Amino acid sequence: MSTQTSEKRPAVRGTTILSIVLMGLFLVLGLSQVWLNIERVDLAYKVSVLESQLTAQRELDDKLEVERNNLASPQRLRALAKDFGLGPAHSGQVRRIAQ
Repeated sequence: MSTQTSEKRPAVRGTTILSIVLMGLFLVLGLSQVWLNIERVDLAYKVSVLESQLTAQRELDDKLEVERNNLASPQRLRALAKDFGLGPAHSGQVRRIAQ
């Protein structure tokens, strides 16, 4: 009877240790999975914020381009020149500098 008990104990002990190790491994893997999902959500949020900023910058760029085109339009420049009493340059008023 004592031989049966001593033979069963190492098998039970080995099974118990293996079960504990496997549970620990599954716990670590589960926590790693949760952490990775949290990181994925954080990165998705950051990407969303950056996409919004990029869209806003592109819209601002488009508005500024329209404003620049309006300010540099030949009709506007002619009207401003007329208001300030400017006209086409006469001969001798333009000097060219060699490069």
